[in-house]
Amino acid sequence: MREKLALLLSLVAVAMLALLLLQLAASWVAPGLGFYANLWAVDLAVYAVSIVALFVAAGALGRFLTPTPPSLDALRASMLATGAGVIGGALLVFAGLAELLGAGLTTQLAALALGLAAVPALFSWLLSPAIINLSYGCKPDPSLQEIVNKVAARSGMKPPKAVIARMKEPNAFAYSSPLFGRYVAVTEGMLNLASREELEAVIGHELGHHKHRDNTVMLVFGLVPSFVYFLGRYLMLAGTYSGSYYEGGGRRGGNAGWLLLLAGIALIVVSVIMQLLVLALSRLREHYADLHGAEVTSPDAMISALQRLDAFYKRFRGALAEVSASKLKMLYIYALASPVFSLEELFATHPPIEKRVAFLRSLKGAI
Repeated sequence: MREKLALLLSLVAVAMLALLLLQLAASWVAPGLGFYANLWAVDLAVYAVSIVALFVAAGALGRFLTPTPPSLDALRASMLATGAGVIGGALLVFAGLAELLGAGLTTQLAALALGLAAVPALFSWLLSPAIINLSYGCKPDPSLQEIVNKVAARSGMKPPKAVIARMKEPNAFAYSSPLFGRYVAVTEGMLNLASREELEAVIGHELGHHKHRDNTVMLVFGLVPSFVYFLGRYLMLAGTYSGSYYEGGGRRGGNAGWLLLLAGIALIVVSVIMQLLVLALSRLREHYADLHGAEVTSPDAMISALQRLDAFYKRFRGALAEVSASKLKMLYIYALASPVFSLEELFATHPPIEKRVAFLRSLKGAI
């Protein structure tokens, strides 16, 4: 079923690319077709290019983006290399555009693209604790706060606010913002499922996210693919528009339009690759949080907690569907989604439980 759906999406992408070529040809022959027709063509093209790039990049990079870190040093090196790849790619994009368009125009476009990417993300980040607490009925709990205080003391950090989320599925998540402070939420299902030692390990995992500032780290890195995407979208629009209207659609205008269009397509492809890198970084940060949970309890406690969660969700598929459909799944301790494509792990924010357990087992005797 997944392969058939993937084939269908690929055929849709090819059809949209064909429609784009027809639109460009029509614009060349009859410039009066108008600006809004070009907008329609760009929308189709962006979708098509993204789908094609997603399949190609996933197939080419999958095995490089889904390894299990064999040691703590390997984990740290992988996080540094992946982060450097994302930031380095953004700098190369800026340098290439500066060479093509000039530093002044590139800076203006970059500021516009960064604003389009950052403003919604920043508002969501600042208000997220209030939205989460309201949506999930999160309430402070003195008993849970006592456990969080105890685990936080072991890690040498100030304890966040402990709340219980009204959710029957077992899970836990950490969230924060400068306006509302830091929280650790444990669901009612998690409290009913886990032993005391496993619960402390789960809380240690969530405290690790706070200690490593993962909410901020992933916010910053998550902006980069969106930034590059908006740059590419603008260049595709400018290229389509210039091909018809720049200097009356003459040869020089047409050549400039095609150059901008190709540059925009290249940036859309780059943004997809960067998104895959950001997802890989997210999976590495989950390993890092697991490490913290093992440090404040034990590797065996963290392994037991993860395996108990995995056994529950494998037994109750309806609960897994609820988690996969949640808008907060990137925050959950258990959140391996099941996308429609066959490369589940590559498009997930969390590594499979088997890899998380294997990493924790490699740490025995080292922590």
